[in-house]
Amino acid sequence: MNTPVIRLAPTLASRNRQQLLALLPAIAIQLWQWGPPALLALASASASALLADSLGLAWRRQAIWPGLRQGEALLTAVLLSLLLPDAAVPLLCLCTGGAILLLRQLFGGSGSSLFHPVAGGLLLAAPWLPAGLPHADIPLSLALLAGGLWLLWRGLLRWQAPLGLLLVVLIALPVGSGWLLGQSALWLLAGWVMSDGSATPITPRGRLVYGQAAGMLCISFVTLTTQPDAGVTLAACLLLLSASAPLLDRLTLSPGPRT
Repeated sequence: MNTPVIRLAPTLASRNRQQLLALLPAIAIQLWQWGPPALLALASASASALLADSLGLAWRRQAIWPGLRQGEALLTAVLLSLLLPDAAVPLLCLCTGGAILLLRQLFGGSGSSLFHPVAGGLLLAAPWLPAGLPHADIPLSLALLAGGLWLLWRGLLRWQAPLGLLLVVLIALPVGSGWLLGQSALWLLAGWVMSDGSATPITPRGRLVYGQAAGMLCISFVTLTTQPDAGVTLAACLLLLSASAPLLDRLTLSPGPRT
C-alpha cells in the first residue's frame, strides 16, 4: 500500500529564502550595472536591517537569533537596495532600519503589520531622491519578471494582486501607461510586496480588487504629475490601500451556510 504524500506549506524562513533566491538574477544585473558601489550598498543595507531587527526583538524581549533566521529583515534590505540603486549609502541604511523598526517591530513583528516595510522605506527615501522621469531598466525588469515567474511556478506568489495591477496597466496603454512596464520598481513591488500576505487582503477576490485599485490609483497619479516616479507612486498607493485590507476581506469573504 502506497503511503500518501502530504505537501506541507513552507515555513516563513523557507519562503523568504526562496524569495531571496528568486532575486539573485536581479542582484547580479544590478552589480553588473553599478559595480562595487552596489555591493557596498547591499552589504550596508543588510547590516542596517539586521541591526534594526535585533534592536526591535530585544526591545520586545523576543529571542534574537530565531527572529533573524526568518530572513525578513534581510529580504527587506535586498529589496530596498534594488529599488534605490542611486541612493546614498547612509540614506539607504537609515530608510532600511527605520522601516523595519517603524513598520515591522513597532507593530509586533512578523505578520502583525498592515504596512509593508519595503513600501514604507521607499517613501522615507522619496524626499531625497533625484527629480525627473526614471529611466527604463529593461535587463533588471526582465530579471525581476523571471524571478517572479519562478516564485509563481513554486507556488510561493499570491498572483491575484499583481495580476490585477498588470491588467489595469495593460488596459490603460492608450493613455500612455506603457512606460511603466519598463520600470523595475513596478515588477519588484508587484512580485514581492503586493504578493505578501501580511500587507494585502487574505481572500483571492480581495487581493484582485486590491491590485486593480492600486493600478488605477498609480496610473491616475503618474498621468497627472509632470515628473512621476513609478516606484514611489506605487509604494504610496500600496500603503494607502493596505489600511483598507481588513475592509476588503470583510466585503469579499464568502458567507457561511445558513443554519
